[in-house]
Amino acid sequence: MLRKQFILLLSVFITAVVLTQGCSKTDDTYRNSVPTNKVDLNIYDYLVSKKETFETLVYIVDQAQLADTLRKTKITFFAPTNQSILTALENLNVNRSTTGLPPLKMAEVPPFIWRAMLMRYIIPGEFTSENFALADGLDVITLNKRKLHVNAQAIATQGSMGSGSLLLKYSDLNGSRFTKDWVFSYVTSSNLQAKNGIIHTLEPSHVFGFRAFVQYAGTLQNLYSDRYYISSGRIILPTATRDWLELGKELIAINETTVQTDAADLKANGYFIRLTVNPVNNLVTVSPAPSSVNQTLKNNGDCHYDPINQEFVLNYKYTTTADRFISERIKLRNY
Repeated sequence: MLRKQFILLLSVFITAVVLTQGCSKTDDTYRNSVPTNKVDLNIYDYLVSKKETFETLVYIVDQAQLADTLRKTKITFFAPTNQSILTALENLNVNRSTTGLPPLKMAEVPPFIWRAMLMRYIIPGEFTSENFALADGLDVITLNKRKLHVNAQAIATQGSMGSGSLLLKYSDLNGSRFTKDWVFSYVTSSNLQAKNGIIHTLEPSHVFGFRAFVQYAGTLQNLYSDRYYISSGRIILPTATRDWLELGKELIAINETTVQTDAADLKANGYFIRLTVNPVNNLVTVSPAPSSVNQTLKNNGDCHYDPINQEFVLNYKYTTTADRFISERIKLRNY
């Protein structure tokens, strides 16, 4: 009888150990498993399947000709909802009404605008919440080479602070190094694994384009246009040279491949140039803007666009009483 009781107790003990080890392993697996949800669809098709949340988003994705990117490219997509986009359009039309302009319908917004705004939400590669769980978060480079920032904060669970799921905060740096100036949105659901990447859905209260949509929607945008460029360079004059450093410049889109800005440090003189990028080889043609006081501005050596560093490397010249030679670098101030 005693022997049977001993065997029974031993069996209970072994079972308890196994169950304890099993629970521990399950807990570890749960904490480290990302993403928690998977769909057998690419990102684009998943958005199409959720019309109540993403129907308007799908429409502007099509307008921006980014559908194939969302179908085939390995990306992380911080997906704005229908409400985000409709709110942005409403804000635009309120702004237009104050200047006496008629409202714009969604179909009347230029596709370049949708494309420029949408690329702020697309990050090459796959990033789940855990990738952002660093002390200071993680800087990310978007599809159009803009730097944004993602923080992951652990949400408290019952009886344990900071041990729950991760809440993501997606921030546009708004041209500033200081976090107080950043524009951000929280993620309401994260880590959805599609066939070609990860989807994080932004809160409906997020206004599409952060603060930029109303400003940019009234003007054309392309891959190179932005308010936040810094220029440095040198002008070689007949009897002297003149240098300048970190001169702020805005590059304004003229069409899909051309931007306009002031020439060298000569904005006060009314000198303006257009930079046309050959998308095949990134070579740049310098020409005078129609409004430029001087119409002799043209290439004088290597002129190209560096997509990795988001920088125009330019050598050009203009003529007054004699030739003036300019070497200039115009780099995106990516913060």
